[in-house]
Amino acid sequence: MTEIAIIAFDGVTDIDVWLHWDFLNRPRTMFPESLPDFRETPPEPEDESEEVTEDDEDEEEAVDYEAQPTRAGNWSVMILGTKPQHVTAAGYELRTHGPIESARDMDAVVVASGPATRELMNDAEFLARLLLDPDDQYVCSQCSGALVLAGSGLLAGVEATTYPTAREALESKGGIFVEKPLVTHERMAMAAGCLAGVELDRWLLTQLIDKETADKCIDSGLGWGQGIERVYV
Repeated sequence: MTEIAIIAFDGVTDIDVWLHWDFLNRPRTMFPESLPDFRETPPEPEDESEEVTEDDEDEEEAVDYEAQPTRAGNWSVMILGTKPQHVTAAGYELRTHGPIESARDMDAVVVASGPATRELMNDAEFLARLLLDPDDQYVCSQCSGALVLAGSGLLAGVEATTYPTAREALESKGGIFVEKPLVTHERMAMAAGCLAGVELDRWLLTQLIDKETADKCIDSGLGWGQGIERVYV
């Protein structure tokens, strides 16, 4: 099972969630033949005979996360947060699929962007819950999401990119800012600029599956003369 997490929070930039949600799901939604052992896995049926106590109801309310997305071909993408629902920059009530602690067990993690990253990079409680390890998972960031990686100590002395207004904050944590839309390392990648996330996803899908599949997933979302014709013509 390949599992990918997108990290969201209050005030998260909408496109920085949905762009990755769409493209990273395309191996499942558009090109399932690229996945090993492809199959649709429906949710487990609920046991209606099981008695629900008041304690159970209270516990369910306390961790009222969305049901996990349908898995297919051993492929899953989830949106994780510090609570069951976050409000995006545009005011959308974004339901999450689980807590950020789950990111530690994912094969790949993409930290989204938004003004709150300036606070989160120094939030010891948040960083203690979001434990990322590029030694055994792919760790990525979108725009100012790089500040969260920097706050975790992952970018000290490392070339990185981020949104222009986040440059000083990145450098304050030891990151070496470079003016590039995408910076990649062996198991880490950072994109600067919302649409640079497209190439971040191409890179990540290449690592997780292969280049041919990654190109089909990304090119299928581009315009005529930019890539879509390579998939359908």
